[in-house]
Amino acid sequence: MNRNTLILVGMLIILGIGSFAATRMGRRSPHCAGCEAPVAFAALQDYLLLSNAQRSAMQEIDARFSITRPKLSAETYDARDELLKALQNPDSTPEQTLAATRRFCRAQEALQLNTVEYMIELRAHLSPTQKTKMSDLIGRGMCSLTGGPCKGHGMGGGMGLGLGRRSGGNPNMAPQDGTQQGGGRR
Repeated sequence: MNRNTLILVGMLIILGIGSFAATRMGRRSPHCAGCEAPVAFAALQDYLLLSNAQRSAMQEIDARFSITRPKLSAETYDARDELLKALQNPDSTPEQTLAATRRFCRAQEALQLNTVEYMIELRAHLSPTQKTKMSDLIGRGMCSLTGGPCKGHGMGGGMGLGLGRRSGGNPNMAPQDGTQQGGGRR
């Protein structure tokens, strides 16, 4: 494959992952009857084992973020659809495709910033153990999403989902090519 084809395939993979993440974050939660919070909020709170008091403290925050999140998700979906049309249309110009790409990136960035702002507010209500658990989850998620080497967060290298060899990571996981983690032969 030539370089441009590889770039296009890589971009489509990234867009697919981003679209999947945006879809997962935009679903509604059955646990928050009064606030229409996205499922991801409740799932994160369940994962962190929030107490009833912590969940009560988060209700106002959940409600506030639930107001902005649907708009951000809708913009991401619209921008994604525009970009897909530009990529699939053989008559679209490079300028049109790049403009659609920039719009999609801005929409995803806004959604991601909203997610990080939510986690920052949530963190203020967590115990030290819960903060560590959330930090570890974020680290694994970021390493999985971006691939490549990740030091101090599980397996690193996208947890086996990314391209290339991982550096650091789980010492119990031996490389499949017969080399050791340090690059030497067994």
